[in-house]
Amino acid sequence: MLDPWAEIESTYLSVYRERPYGEDAADAARFRETVARHSRLPGFALKTVRAGEELGGFAYGVGREAGWWHPGAASPVPRWLAGTPLFYVYELAVLPGLRGRGHGGELLRDLLAGRREPVAVLAAATAAPAYAMYRRWGWERVGALTPGSVDLLVLPLPARPRVRPG
Repeated sequence: MLDPWAEIESTYLSVYRERPYGEDAADAARFRETVARHSRLPGFALKTVRAGEELGGFAYGVGREAGWWHPGAASPVPRWLAGTPLFYVYELAVLPGLRGRGHGGELLRDLLAGRREPVAVLAAATAAPAYAMYRRWGWERVGALTPGSVDLLVLPLPARPRVRPG
């Protein structure tokens, strides 16, 4: 069995070698380094789905403090988000042969469940099939990345119930 980061790298490559991404093994190796680095940040979360012995998909993100905004954004953080902590979803990837079975929705729901941040943000290539999926799930466009055809999408997260002492 592969080590967990190697499994994630392999799944990443299987997904992102497709159009519109066209990534290669070097891109997947860089991704592996990035996700390993992100895993050491506070607020990191990773969810996976297996298809038998094989990793069928994964989703991960990192909680970000108020004022953080994607460094590649074409414009500043929207005013209504400026003072808000957020959960940035870095990746949602499901192997091509496992799509259409609800794995992506399950991964994202599990990843976002119980988050303390009031909103989630992700970047999605407008030409990718996942873009339409995110929009159907209620994600709204709030900006774009430069360069390229990648939008920043936001989803308000359910408020966590407050527990009263005693």
